Amino acid sequence: MKQALWKKLLLATLMMSAAATSMAQEHHHHDTPDSIEAQTRKVYFGMEFKKVFDTQVIYNLESMPTDTPVLIMFFSPECGHCVADAQKLADVVPQFDIPFWMISSHPLKDLKEFGERYKLEGIKNLVFLKDYGHRIHNWFDFKYVPFFALIDKKGNFIKEFNRLPSPEELKSVISTNDFLEMYMK
Repeated sequence: MKQALWKKLLLATLMMSAAATSMAQEHHHHDTPDSIEAQTRKVYFGMEFKKVFDTQVIYNLESMPTDTPVLIMFFSPECGHCVADAQKLADVVPQFDIPFWMISSHPLKDLKEFGERYKLEGIKNLVFLKDYGHRIHNWFDFKYVPFFALIDKKGNFIKEFNRLPSPEELKSVISTNDFLEMYMK
């Protein structure tokens, strides 16, 4: 009897592990980046974050520059894909030539440790932020992290990426996107 129960528990554990691995490997988002839903979404005003290393500084849509969009990355310090991306940020983000907001709603202590470990403070164009209101899911309907979205000050959701875009890919999207005609004039 004990041996049969043990085998069932082992089988259940293996099945759960395989399912978790499969979900992590798929790493897909609800919308395809160029779907009609993704193209027409608006970011809700009222979005507000605080800097991780200086919680007195608040960022919101009003903080965005008027002449360029912002690439947002929502992440979890526990996510393997997020850690892999964090290791690349010092090399990649300065090449973006636009602001990059890295956001999480995890405890401030965990975010500070993550930021220190991957030397996020001081990277050109990168702003490391905490979502104290835990409301980012209200603005973006995403199922997996890391989540990347290009948005503008008017609240336009321009494009979703299913991975950290290369500087060339990001520049291509910005230079060819209809939402950004005003930036190119």
